[in-house]
Order: sequence, then C-alpha cells, then structure tokens
Amino acid sequence: MGWAGAETQLAHLALDLKAAGHSVRLLTLNDRTPEMEPLDAAGVETVPLGKHGPAAKLSALPTIARHARWAEVVHCTGWDATLWGRLGAIVGRRPSVFTEHTPGRELQITPDGISRQRAIAAHNRLLDRFTYAAIVVGVWQKDLLVSEGVRPESIVHIPNGVPIGTLREEAAGGMGRAGLGIPDDARLIVQIARFSPQKGQSVTLRTVAALRQRLGDVRVVFVGEGDEEARVRAEAEELGADWAYFLGLRDDVPALFALADLAVLPSTGEGLPMSLIEAIAVGTPVVATDVGDVGWLLERSGGGIAVPVDAEKEFERACGSVLGDPAVHAGLVEAGRAGVGEFDSKLMAVRYEAVFDAAIRGEPVPTELPAGPR
Repeated sequence: MGWAGAETQLAHLALDLKAAGHSVRLLTLNDRTPEMEPLDAAGVETVPLGKHGPAAKLSALPTIARHARWAEVVHCTGWDATLWGRLGAIVGRRPSVFTEHTPGRELQITPDGISRQRAIAAHNRLLDRFTYAAIVVGVWQKDLLVSEGVRPESIVHIPNGVPIGTLREEAAGGMGRAGLGIPDDARLIVQIARFSPQKGQSVTLRTVAALRQRLGDVRVVFVGEGDEEARVRAEAEELGADWAYFLGLRDDVPALFALADLAVLPSTGEGLPMSLIEAIAVGTPVVATDVGDVGWLLERSGGGIAVPVDAEKEFERACGSVLGDPAVHAGLVEAGRAGVGEFDSKLMAVRYEAVFDAAIRGEPVPTELPAGPR
C-alpha cells in the first residue's frame, strides 16, 4: 500500500465494502505504510507480511493460505499480489478474483529495468484455470489479458471510483491560494502524479512556460514524489520557473484540485487514472493524453479534453483553450459534475459485490452489473 492510483482504488474499495457490512482483511506483501492508517481506523483489518524477494514471499504462502481460509473470496490487486494471492487461494480452497491496473506491460519493469511482461503473462496463463474472474479497470485491458491466456468470459469491466461526496466536502474546506503564495488572479494548473518518465511532468512544465507567453500569469503545482523529481526540478531552475511549485506528497489533494483552473496528465501510459476522476468530481476540468481509458473517461464524463500522446503542441493548445476561454472552462465543469456519478466508489463497490457474491455461490461470472447514473 502506497501513494498511487491502484492503491488508492483498493483503499476506497476496502472502505466501502466495510461500510456495507462486510468483513474485510487486507494483506500486503511488504511493510506497513501510513496509507493503511485510515483503513485501520475504519475497521478494515490490515496485515503487513513484511516479505521482500521471491524466497521470502514463497515462505509466506502458508500464512496467505490461512488468511484465505478465513475468507469467502480472495481478491488480488497488483501484479505480484495476483501471483501470491491466487496461489494462497488455491491452497486455501477459496475462489479468487484479481483486478488488472496495468498502464501497459512495457511500463512494468523491475528496479533494474528488466521487463516483467513475460513473467506476468506466464502466471496469468498458468493460474487462469484456478481464477474465478479478472476485473479490468480499462476496457482496453481485456484484449491484453486474453492475449495472455485469460478466458474472455471471465473478464469483467468495472471502472475505478472515488468517494465523490467526501472529495467535494474536502475540497470545500481547503485552504485558499494565499496559503501557497499564489495570486487569486493567476491561472493555475495542477498535476497529481508520481514523478516518472511515464507521467510527463516535463511536458507540463514546458507547456506552462509557453502558455505564460500568451496568457500572462500561468502557474503550475506538482504533487508527488519519485525518481524523476530532481531532474524536473533542475529543468524548472534552468527555466527560472518561480511559477512552478513542488509540493511533494499531500493529504489535501481535493482542496488543491479545487484551487486550480485545470488538471493535467500528459502521460504515455495509464489504466484509468484516479487523479483525473478526482479532479472532475470536484469541478476541475482536465486535459490529458489519450492513453489507456483516459479518452473513454473524458468522453463518458464530459469533464475534459483528450489529446494524442506525444503531441505536445496539441496538448498546449487544449490547455490554452480551457484557460483562455471561460465558456469552454464552464462547459467542462458543468458536464463533468453531471457525468462523474458513474465513477462513484459506492457504485464501484456494489459492482465488486456482485462479482464476489457470484464467486462465492459458484455461479457464472456476471455479465450484467448494476448501472450507474447517466
């Protein structure tokens, strides 16, 4: 459990399942993290196994199987957890379900830069016959899983969700721009993402520099940490970008979105980004690259503009349109607020419940799930 989209989605799901009256136990292969504290407070039982490396994780298999026997269904999130969790479910004789969050297998590499693609495909192929269902957060992921040997009839699409009501309350109760030293009349862009080449913070930085030449005082706030942060900071210093703010990790993201005129994500690979759903939920328009299910999300919700990946000029033009045309900005805000209900975490949890219930009863994987508002 850490500060990233898949982990955030899992936390929302655990909290909503617990609130619905279910017993939820969350095992993590590694160590306890601060992100687990809200789960503990809500009554979700968290069990960090503290295992690092394949041999240590293999030694934990009897423990995972014991926890599997406590449960009626085992749900796995993350490429590593889908291996060890499903093995534990097999030993514990419980049905298993996994959720696929990949932004693209080419982006799933070891710390040494070695591709995990073949290993992930192999364990999906080998464990498919023991797996009740595979949940994809992005429509495009279905073809990927089928190519890795997952049965098409076992794949279910459940979009990520966020607690819309809670986010709006947190946004309304946040600080003003003065707390960050940003003038009220500046145009403000925010990007919430870990610092990695995939997320494109350098593109955002260059875009803001260009927009300042024709729109005046445009500023950007970056939230997140990661290996690329030092390089992007150095790039900002070279530009003399006193208009770029690096805030690190924050626990007031909804309030930061509410301060901004625009949220951006010029990424080269995504599943279904939680940060974009959060932005739309609190009324902040989005411009992002059309990767993964980003284009689908923005079309479905109406809350933003998708541009082709690696088309930096188009990205800049779209950002300029939202910031420079009040009618465009207002239209995206209104459409997004009306269309984001389909991505509420409570509805997401109800859809997961339907899959889990069918798994427990030994019924076919459901093809019809509860529909969201349209």
